Amino acid sequence: MELRNDWALFKIQLTIAFKERFYFVYTLLVPIFMVFLNKTLDFQDNESIYVYWSYIVVTTVFNGFLLNLVRLRESGFLKTLTYLSGSRHSIILANLLVQLIIVQLEILLFNLYVTFFITHVSLLTFVYGLLTSSLITVLCAAMMSIFFVLKIQRTIFNYLVGGFFTISVLMLGIHPQGFNKAILTIFSPFQFVYGLYVVPCSTVRFAVFLALCSLLYLIISLLVFKKFSIGERLR
Repeated sequence: MELRNDWALFKIQLTIAFKERFYFVYTLLVPIFMVFLNKTLDFQDNESIYVYWSYIVVTTVFNGFLLNLVRLRESGFLKTLTYLSGSRHSIILANLLVQLIIVQLEILLFNLYVTFFITHVSLLTFVYGLLTSSLITVLCAAMMSIFFVLKIQRTIFNYLVGGFFTISVLMLGIHPQGFNKAILTIFSPFQFVYGLYVVPCSTVRFAVFLALCSLLYLIISLLVFKKFSIGERLR
């Protein structure tokens, strides 16, 4: 019975995700348009394409995971689903699984677009994107779970989070070094996700730093979702 409930929750979350087609404009069509404008770039070093992958992952998690849970809680539908399933954690996990599938699909479509219309993307890059994006999406969701701690008015929450992500997007093309790189990696989800994608090209010190950040965000997310309220609303 529990497995049947989990499957039903997954189908509900998947239906909700694909009904919100407008968000795919931000998560998929925008990076495709951006890469079209920058089609003279050389993607053979892969680091350029990782920028677009980072954008896809963060905006998908933001719209599909963070804002979706906020909307479900605000509407009271989260409480209804929790009573029906018996566990709020099943709903959160079903939502996250849906985002993993969407991220994989979006990155695949993006890579196919780049291959057919911009420049060749190697098979190894395709495989690397598929193998790493699921883990990176989970870590990104863990990092962004911190926003659930905010106890502010909904309108202020929307402006604050929207402004934060706008600034982060504008800074995505920046590649700082040293202390500035560490600070941006800690506070900017785009820089954090980009850093995870470029781990094979990074120093051992930076890879260890990313591992510690990832562990910290996972611990924080466990604490946040352990106390996550199904009925509490932004004022």
